Amino acid sequence: MARSRTSQLSLGVMLAAVGAVLLATRFAPIETAPAWLLGLGLAFALLAIFQRSFGWLIAGMVLLGLGAGMVLGDRAALGLSIRAWRLVALGAAFVLVWALAAVLQLKAHWWPLPVGLVLIGLGAAPFLRHLFFVPPSVEVALRTWWPAALVVAGGVFIFTALRK
Repeated sequence: MARSRTSQLSLGVMLAAVGAVLLATRFAPIETAPAWLLGLGLAFALLAIFQRSFGWLIAGMVLLGLGAGMVLGDRAALGLSIRAWRLVALGAAFVLVWALAAVLQLKAHWWPLPVGLVLIGLGAAPFLRHLFFVPPSVEVALRTWWPAALVVAGGVFIFTALRK
């Protein structure tokens, strides 16, 4: 079966990117991992833009988010830990997936927006705690019961699907 030009381009970009990263790790110290994540993420994001592919957009933005989170966390920007920065940057990446998909007029996908906002909220919680006084009992309740929001959201989807 003959491959289309688009699939050949995709395969070529993937093979070249993976090969370049594997080759570069032979000569560069491992501490440059965030740079490689950022580089691969940018390559995949550009591929997504050229091919108008939602899948490539997710891959590229997730890698960009993880790389940015590692860089910001290593520098302890705004006093947030590396864990918090990874969550905030990954959340921002999902919000950007949603926004770029809308701008590129890809098939409408709404799910990256709430995922991104939840990740940003979880990562920024320690920072927000210093800005606003949150009673310890409320903080414990939120940390304990936030999965209940996922259960409720899942129940809404199930109820909506069964009602149709």
